[in-house]
Amino acid sequence: MILYRWQGPARNFGDELNTVLWPALLPDFFDDDPAERFIGIGSVLDRRHNGGCAKLVAGSGYGGYQELPELGDAWTISWVRGPRTARLLGLPDGFGIGDPASLLPLTGLVPVGPTVRIAFMPHFESAAVGAWDAATAASGIVLIDPRGEPLEIAAAIAGCDVLMSEAMHGAIVADAMGVPWIAIEPLAPIHRAKWQDWADTLALTIRFQRLPPSSLLERARLSRVSAYHTGRALLDRHAGILRAIGSARYIDDAASALRRTARAAPQLSSRTALDRCQTRMLDRLHLLRRVPLHAGQGSSYHPVPLS
Repeated sequence: MILYRWQGPARNFGDELNTVLWPALLPDFFDDDPAERFIGIGSVLDRRHNGGCAKLVAGSGYGGYQELPELGDAWTISWVRGPRTARLLGLPDGFGIGDPASLLPLTGLVPVGPTVRIAFMPHFESAAVGAWDAATAASGIVLIDPRGEPLEIAAAIAGCDVLMSEAMHGAIVADAMGVPWIAIEPLAPIHRAKWQDWADTLALTIRFQRLPPSSLLERARLSRVSAYHTGRALLDRHAGILRAIGSARYIDDAASALRRTARAAPQLSSRTALDRCQTRMLDRLHLLRRVPLHAGQGSSYHPVPLS
């Protein structure tokens, strides 16, 4: 069975967690057989998996980046990220158990990094087009780049007193490790809905804070120009110029907003709710170990939602 993860032009913390989490939780479960695909962490439940291989879903969510998948006999759903994804796929709410990234602290893989009072993790797209390295330096807040090695990032999160995160999986891992977090509303609206899919599993109401773009390029990426291929190509061609124009003002505004946002009250889920989600996911993994999926038999067993 192939372990699937989304791969873009740069690494992304949430997607890269697949490479360390699943081999630890499901040793000897994966191979290079393309006839079977394991779909875990990520907002990837859509039509990118249209091929004829058998597909096993363990905690993925729908992100709205492509059309909804057409589920059939090639699909086996163990669980999905949250009840909102479950409803969109026509599944009972009970299949929406939680995000698998919450299981990372149970693997024993995460060392604790140096202690810092507060850090900020941007979304990986914001990190690519913004000037958050300069803005965090100006604000006195530590930057955690979501494009690094996943266990190094997790260690940095573990060392925080508080994490501000525009990256959803930054908040999910912080919450699972007991690190209070401040949710930063993603600058791109398409990245926002998936947060509540996860939060619903923990009975959380997310209190989003807002930050401004840290560069003209980041602001331009949010405009209608970026909705078209020619527009994106134009922005890419002039990225250096756009990042430089008005850079001092954008960086100063972002740094001031970071300092202000750092004073907001952080959040943390109920430990009872977190334990309940983790237990449900571990129970589903126990079923997967007992009843392996066989190629071409995606309907060979049907996990029953846990109450």
